[in-house]
Amino acid sequence: MALLQRICLSISLSSVLFAMSTADGLAQSSEDENAITTMCLLGFNAAMANAGKTPPAGMGQFTCQCFLDQVNAGEFISSAQSKCQAKAGAHYDI
Repeated sequence: MALLQRICLSISLSSVLFAMSTADGLAQSSEDENAITTMCLLGFNAAMANAGKTPPAGMGQFTCQCFLDQVNAGEFISSAQSKCQAKAGAHYDI
């Protein structure tokens, strides 16, 4: 579970950018979404490197897209983090 907690931490980085770049809780443009995804992936990769792990191919994109989709659907950031952490763990069997 420690690895998934680190993934969740990486998603937190994107939530900061998300809060700064939106006024109404939804990404307002593809530029906003691209910036959020980029920050999320940077955080994800840093967390994996810090853990000394090599993530399965596509895991970062899967996790960050999940987070973005959840928040755009109206989920609170903490709920989106929890859901995506569980989804990534199940999808990649870790």
